[in-house]
Amino acid sequence: MLARPKDEDIAVEERGLIYVPMWHAKAHLRFVYDRRESYRVTVKTPNAKTVTIGADDFAVSGQSNIDVPAVEHCERDERKELWLDAVSNQPVNAAPYLKARSTPIALDSFAPDGAQIVAPTVRASAVIRNLLGNDFRPSDADEIKEEEVNVECIDLHLRPAYAFKYLWSTKNKTADVTIDGITGEINSEASAATAALAKLLRPETLFDIGAETLNVIVPGGAIALKLGKALAEKRKP
Repeated sequence: MLARPKDEDIAVEERGLIYVPMWHAKAHLRFVYDRRESYRVTVKTPNAKTVTIGADDFAVSGQSNIDVPAVEHCERDERKELWLDAVSNQPVNAAPYLKARSTPIALDSFAPDGAQIVAPTVRASAVIRNLLGNDFRPSDADEIKEEEVNVECIDLHLRPAYAFKYLWSTKNKTADVTIDGITGEINSEASAATAALAKLLRPETLFDIGAETLNVIVPGGAIALKLGKALAEKRKP
Protein backbone atom coordinates (compact mmCIF):
# COMPACT_ATOMS: atom_id res chain seq x y z
CA MET A 1 0.00 0.00 0.00
CA LEU A 2 2.93 2.34 0.65
CA ALA A 3 4.06 1.95 -2.97
CA ARG A 4 0.60 2.38 -4.55
CA PRO A 5 0.85 5.01 -7.32
CA LYS A 6 -1.56 7.89 -7.86
CA ASP A 7 -3.54 7.95 -11.10
CA GLU A 8 -1.61 10.96 -12.35
CA ASP A 9 1.69 9.09 -11.87
CA ILE A 10 0.77 6.48 -14.48
CA ALA A 11 1.08 7.07 -18.22
CA VAL A 12 -0.71 4.73 -20.61
CA GLU A 13 0.64 4.13 -24.09
CA GLU A 14 -1.71 2.47 -26.56
CA ARG A 15 0.29 0.05 -28.67
CA GLY A 16 -2.64 -0.85 -30.90
CA LEU A 17 -4.09 -3.99 -32.36
CA ILE A 18 -1.95 -7.12 -32.42
CA TYR A 19 -2.67 -10.65 -33.60
CA VAL A 20 -1.64 -13.40 -31.20
CA PRO A 21 -1.08 -16.85 -32.79
CA MET A 22 -2.44 -20.17 -31.55
CA TRP A 23 -2.38 -23.65 -33.02
CA HIS A 24 -5.28 -26.06 -33.48
CA ALA A 25 -4.48 -29.70 -34.25
CA LYS A 26 -6.52 -32.90 -34.42
CA ALA A 27 -5.45 -36.50 -34.99
CA HIS A 28 -7.08 -39.91 -35.37
CA LEU A 29 -5.03 -42.85 -34.04
CA ARG A 30 -5.77 -46.49 -34.79
CA PHE A 31 -3.77 -49.52 -33.66
CA VAL A 32 -4.45 -53.23 -34.16
CA TYR A 33 -2.16 -55.37 -32.00
CA ASP A 34 -1.71 -58.58 -30.02
CA ARG A 35 -0.64 -58.93 -26.43
CA ARG A 36 0.22 -62.04 -24.45
CA GLU A 37 -1.66 -62.59 -21.21
CA SER A 38 -2.19 -65.30 -18.62
CA TYR A 39 -5.69 -66.09 -17.38
CA ARG A 40 -6.14 -67.60 -13.91
CA VAL A 41 -9.05 -70.04 -13.94
CA THR A 42 -10.63 -71.65 -10.87
CA VAL A 43 -10.99 -75.44 -11.10
CA LYS A 44 -14.38 -76.65 -9.79
CA THR A 45 -13.46 -80.28 -8.96
CA PRO A 46 -11.55 -80.47 -5.64
CA ASN A 47 -9.60 -83.62 -6.59
CA ALA A 48 -8.45 -82.46 -10.03
CA LYS A 49 -4.66 -82.46 -10.44
CA THR A 50 -4.42 -81.47 -14.11
CA VAL A 51 -6.80 -79.96 -16.64
CA THR A 52 -6.59 -80.52 -20.39
CA ILE A 53 -7.65 -77.62 -22.63
CA GLY A 54 -7.30 -78.40 -26.30
CA ALA A 55 -4.00 -80.22 -26.67
CA ASP A 56 -2.37 -78.73 -23.57
CA ASP A 57 -2.32 -79.98 -19.96
CA PHE A 58 -2.27 -77.51 -17.06
CA ALA A 59 -1.30 -78.39 -13.49
CA VAL A 60 -3.71 -77.35 -10.76
CA SER A 61 -2.13 -75.21 -8.05
CA GLY A 62 -2.78 -75.50 -4.32
CA GLN A 63 -5.51 -72.85 -4.59
CA SER A 64 -7.38 -74.99 -7.16
CA ASN A 65 -6.35 -72.66 -10.00
CA ILE A 66 -4.70 -73.08 -13.37
CA ASP A 67 -2.88 -70.41 -15.37
CA VAL A 68 -3.83 -70.47 -19.03
CA PRO A 69 -1.62 -68.51 -21.48
CA ALA A 70 -3.55 -66.55 -24.09
CA VAL A 71 -3.13 -63.97 -26.83
CA GLU A 72 -5.46 -60.97 -26.74
CA HIS A 73 -6.31 -59.44 -30.12
CA CYS A 74 -6.78 -55.71 -29.46
CA GLU A 75 -7.87 -52.65 -31.37
CA ARG A 76 -7.45 -49.09 -30.08
CA ASP A 77 -9.26 -46.24 -31.82
CA GLU A 78 -8.62 -42.78 -30.39
CA ARG A 79 -9.10 -39.13 -31.36
CA LYS A 80 -6.98 -36.29 -29.99
CA GLU A 81 -7.41 -32.52 -30.19
CA LEU A 82 -5.17 -29.69 -29.04
CA TRP A 83 -5.35 -25.90 -28.87
CA LEU A 84 -1.95 -24.43 -28.08
CA ASP A 85 -0.61 -20.90 -27.61
CA ALA A 86 1.98 -20.49 -30.37
CA VAL A 87 4.17 -18.23 -28.20
CA SER A 88 4.01 -19.66 -24.68
CA ASN A 89 3.44 -23.31 -25.75
CA GLN A 90 0.64 -23.53 -23.17
CA PRO A 91 -2.84 -25.06 -23.71
CA VAL A 92 -5.62 -22.63 -24.66
CA ASN A 93 -9.28 -22.83 -23.66
CA ALA A 94 -10.78 -22.71 -27.15
CA ALA A 95 -14.46 -22.61 -26.15
CA PRO A 96 -14.83 -18.79 -26.44
CA TYR A 97 -13.04 -18.70 -29.80
CA LEU A 98 -15.22 -21.42 -31.32
CA LYS A 99 -18.16 -19.01 -31.08
CA ALA A 100 -16.39 -16.43 -33.23
CA ARG A 101 -16.39 -16.45 -37.03
CA SER A 102 -13.02 -17.35 -38.52
CA THR A 103 -11.75 -16.05 -41.85
CA PRO A 104 -9.14 -17.95 -43.92
CA ILE A 105 -6.04 -15.90 -44.72
CA ALA A 106 -2.80 -16.33 -46.63
CA LEU A 107 -0.06 -16.18 -44.02
CA ASP A 108 2.64 -15.02 -46.41
CA SER A 109 0.60 -11.96 -47.49
CA PHE A 110 -1.41 -11.12 -44.37
CA ALA A 111 -0.38 -7.57 -43.44
CA PRO A 112 -3.35 -5.76 -41.84
CA ASP A 113 -3.23 -1.96 -41.72
CA GLY A 114 -2.66 -0.53 -38.27
CA ALA A 115 -1.94 -3.89 -36.71
CA GLN A 116 1.03 -6.09 -35.95
CA ILE A 117 1.46 -9.86 -35.74
CA VAL A 118 3.10 -11.63 -32.83
CA ALA A 119 5.63 -14.02 -34.33
CA PRO A 120 5.02 -17.67 -33.32
CA THR A 121 7.88 -19.43 -31.57
CA VAL A 122 6.19 -22.87 -31.63
CA ARG A 123 6.34 -24.67 -34.98
CA ALA A 124 4.08 -27.30 -36.49
CA SER A 125 6.47 -30.16 -35.70
CA ALA A 126 6.37 -29.26 -31.99
CA VAL A 127 2.57 -29.09 -32.14
CA ILE A 128 2.36 -32.62 -33.56
CA ARG A 129 4.78 -33.89 -30.93
CA ASN A 130 2.64 -32.22 -28.26
CA LEU A 131 -0.56 -33.60 -29.75
CA LEU A 132 0.60 -37.21 -30.00
CA GLY A 133 2.68 -37.33 -26.81
CA ASN A 134 5.71 -39.51 -26.19
CA ASP A 135 3.80 -42.73 -25.58
CA PHE A 136 1.00 -42.70 -28.13
CA ARG A 137 1.73 -46.29 -29.22
CA PRO A 138 0.20 -49.11 -27.10
CA SER A 139 2.87 -49.77 -24.50
CA ASP A 140 1.49 -53.23 -23.69
CA ALA A 141 1.57 -54.52 -27.29
CA ASP A 142 3.70 -57.58 -28.04
CA GLU A 143 3.05 -57.43 -31.78
CA ILE A 144 1.50 -54.52 -33.71
CA LYS A 145 -0.47 -55.63 -36.77
CA GLU A 146 -1.67 -52.24 -38.00
CA GLU A 147 -0.85 -48.68 -36.94
CA GLU A 148 -1.95 -45.40 -38.41
CA VAL A 149 -1.90 -41.79 -37.23
CA ASN A 150 -3.95 -39.39 -39.31
CA VAL A 151 -3.26 -35.73 -38.50
CA GLU A 152 -6.55 -34.34 -39.72
CA CYS A 153 -5.94 -30.68 -38.91
CA ILE A 154 -3.02 -28.43 -38.04
CA ASP A 155 -4.10 -24.81 -38.39
CA LEU A 156 -2.56 -21.58 -37.21
CA HIS A 157 -5.14 -19.10 -35.88
CA LEU A 158 -4.48 -15.41 -35.27
CA ARG A 159 -6.68 -13.95 -32.53
CA PRO A 160 -6.98 -10.16 -32.14
CA ALA A 161 -5.85 -8.39 -28.98
CA TYR A 162 -5.30 -4.78 -27.95
CA ALA A 163 -1.95 -3.97 -26.36
CA PHE A 164 -1.10 -1.25 -23.85
CA LYS A 165 2.04 -0.22 -21.99
CA TYR A 166 1.80 1.28 -18.51
CA LEU A 167 4.63 3.54 -17.31
CA TRP A 168 5.21 4.56 -13.69
CA SER A 169 7.81 7.22 -14.42
CA THR A 170 8.82 8.11 -10.84
CA LYS A 171 9.67 4.48 -10.15
CA ASN A 172 10.92 3.74 -13.68
CA LYS A 173 8.60 0.72 -13.89
CA THR A 174 6.65 -0.53 -16.90
CA ALA A 175 3.98 -3.17 -17.45
CA ASP A 176 2.52 -4.67 -20.63
CA VAL A 177 -1.17 -5.49 -20.76
CA THR A 178 -3.27 -7.03 -23.54
CA ILE A 179 -7.05 -7.26 -23.84
CA ASP A 180 -8.35 -10.19 -25.86
CA GLY A 181 -10.49 -8.85 -28.68
CA ILE A 182 -12.84 -11.84 -28.58
CA THR A 183 -13.16 -12.77 -24.91
CA GLY A 184 -12.34 -9.40 -23.30
CA GLU A 185 -9.89 -11.18 -21.00
CA ILE A 186 -7.09 -9.01 -19.61
CA ASN A 187 -3.62 -10.53 -19.70
CA SER A 188 -0.74 -8.92 -17.82
CA GLU A 189 1.79 -11.64 -18.61
CA ALA A 190 4.69 -10.47 -20.69
CA SER A 191 4.93 -13.52 -22.98
CA ALA A 192 2.57 -12.50 -25.77
CA ALA A 193 2.68 -8.72 -25.41
CA THR A 194 6.47 -8.40 -25.56
CA ALA A 195 7.10 -11.17 -28.11
CA ALA A 196 8.81 -10.32 -31.36
CA LEU A 197 6.47 -8.67 -33.85
CA ALA A 198 6.64 -9.73 -37.47
CA LYS A 199 5.60 -7.93 -40.65
CA LEU A 200 4.90 -11.18 -42.45
CA LEU A 201 4.81 -14.83 -41.43
CA ARG A 202 6.65 -17.47 -43.42
CA PRO A 203 4.57 -20.65 -43.84
CA GLU A 204 7.57 -22.71 -44.91
CA THR A 205 9.20 -21.97 -41.55
CA LEU A 206 6.14 -22.49 -39.36
CA PHE A 207 4.96 -25.64 -41.14
CA ASP A 208 8.30 -27.44 -40.85
CA ILE A 209 6.95 -30.91 -41.59
CA GLY A 210 9.38 -32.94 -43.67
CA ALA A 211 10.55 -36.55 -43.77
CA GLU A 212 13.44 -35.91 -41.37
CA THR A 213 11.20 -34.05 -38.92
CA LEU A 214 8.61 -36.81 -38.96
CA ASN A 215 11.33 -39.36 -38.23
CA VAL A 216 12.19 -37.39 -35.08
CA ILE A 217 8.55 -37.19 -34.01
CA VAL A 218 7.84 -40.83 -34.87
CA PRO A 219 11.17 -42.69 -34.52
CA GLY A 220 11.75 -45.51 -36.96
CA GLY A 221 9.36 -44.25 -39.59
CA ALA A 222 7.46 -47.56 -39.71
CA ILE A 223 4.19 -45.92 -38.72
CA ALA A 224 1.85 -44.63 -41.43
CA LEU A 225 1.46 -40.94 -40.53
CA LYS A 226 -0.84 -38.88 -42.76
CA LEU A 227 -1.05 -35.10 -42.67
CA GLY A 228 -4.28 -33.20 -43.20
CA LYS A 229 -5.29 -31.97 -46.64
CA ALA A 230 -4.88 -28.30 -45.70
CA LEU A 231 -1.21 -28.74 -44.80
CA ALA A 232 -0.56 -30.83 -47.90
CA GLU A 233 -2.08 -28.11 -50.09
CA LYS A 234 -0.08 -25.46 -48.27
CA ARG A 235 3.19 -27.25 -49.04
CA LYS A 236 2.48 -27.99 -52.74
CA PRO A 237 4.02 -24.73 -54.11
